[in-house]
Amino acid sequence: MIDHDCSKNPKRHTATPAKPYHFVDSGLPNVYLIGVKYWTCTKCGTQSAEIPAPERLMNVIAESLVMKSGMLSGAEVKFLRKRAGKKAADFAALINKTPEHFSKLETGSLPLNEPTDKLIRLTYGMLIADQELLARISANVEEWLSSIDLGKKRAGKITIKKAGNSWSDTA
Repeated sequence: MIDHDCSKNPKRHTATPAKPYHFVDSGLPNVYLIGVKYWTCTKCGTQSAEIPAPERLMNVIAESLVMKSGMLSGAEVKFLRKRAGKKAADFAALINKTPEHFSKLETGSLPLNEPTDKLIRLTYGMLIADQELLARISANVEEWLSSIDLGKKRAGKITIKKAGNSWSDTA
């Protein structure tokens, strides 16, 4: 229980590449922002940030996940499904998995294989029908699909940069 008013003890910061802001509100453990203003309570260390264009930010995070090399983590699969606006059972049916199997993929209790990983990314792209993302996927589909399995690495750090009142992926 906090026994003080954090808004009366703020220390202002601006997130930099050397010290990005850890954006836990994305629901992912590995998302960091550059260029945002944030405050730290000098008494308890609680942080809060000014997040402009939050909907665009979430879309840029999703695009970063779809286009990244390496396998998706369970949390990333769940993030994409939620961004697509689908219930778990409905998304599972789209990729020909049982709801139970898909739940295990999202929680990480069942490892994701390459074909399912690629299908999840493509399904997300088709569901949201973002023309820019679809163009990025289509432009180099063979290269993109083959790059996903590079080293089978999992979630690395995702860094998103504030660009005016919008966002851009730093990758």
